Amino acid sequence: MLEYFTYVIFSFVFIIISIILSYREKIGIEKETFIASILSMVQLLILGYILTTIFSMGMVVSYIMLFVMISVATYMVYKKIKVLKNRKWFIVSLFTTFFITSAISFIILILSHTVKYEPQYIIPLMGMVIGNSMNTVHLTLNKLIDLVKSRRDELWGYFALGATELQALRPFMVNAVKSAVIPQMNRTKSVGIIFIPGAMTGMLLSGADPLYAATIQIVIMWMILSGAIISGILICYLIHKDVVKI
Repeated sequence: MLEYFTYVIFSFVFIIISIILSYREKIGIEKETFIASILSMVQLLILGYILTTIFSMGMVVSYIMLFVMISVATYMVYKKIKVLKNRKWFIVSLFTTFFITSAISFIILILSHTVKYEPQYIIPLMGMVIGNSMNTVHLTLNKLIDLVKSRRDELWGYFALGATELQALRPFMVNAVKSAVIPQMNRTKSVGIIFIPGAMTGMLLSGADPLYAATIQIVIMWMILSGAIISGILICYLIHKDVVKI
């Protein structure tokens, strides 16, 4: 245990260097850098203790944790998107966008035997899917709402031509989803050439066979990209009637 804290103490040199450079160049982010680093340390250490306990309690508790993760992701998007403030939207989004995306990824992983049906494999991988889906949903909603507000005349033009709400919004939805998945698309394109992703790096550091690590990383990248696209499309269909009323 003490060995782990030694790693943390020595790695704090990275933060000290960043703070010194920020102060020297008058960037003004010394306080934010220090707070962010301390928060990340505290949160990750707490997570480490929690996961140690959960991993020893079996899959039932893991399902509960996954549900909590999905609920928190939904709530974070719900709080950030101020236009959509109703409990119905939160509940429907919880049991559709995030739940469906996670369920699809989970089923494929288990049926393909890509990873073992154990908490230490399922929770981290599902966390990646949920986290990336949350970012995609947030970006998609922001873009869709901005497009509707800035191109309202075009939207009403579609209505004047007899289009339904979904038909009128489709060009905006396509634009929003494309914009939201660009970051993940770029990461998928550049993986292995520009950078070695986290999961593969972790496996290599633990002594795993490089080819096996690459195989698992391929599955993860495809799973995250698919989850991003699915969640982006689902959220557009879910809230299109509410967006039209903005």
